[in-house]
Amino acid sequence: MTKDKFLTARWNNWLTLAFGLPALIFGIIALTTFTAIGWPSFAGIVVLGAFY
Repeated sequence: MTKDKFLTARWNNWLTLAFGLPALIFGIIALTTFTAIGWPSFAGIVVLGAFY
């Protein structure tokens, strides 16, 4: 196994979905609920959004 086998566009897409989808779901839930989100939650959404 070489690193070229793992560093492909397909793996990149899967990793982006695997790590970005939970952050997106969390952001959607936090922004659509009627409860006010706190500063730590908002900062977490911003940091996760910056990475993905």
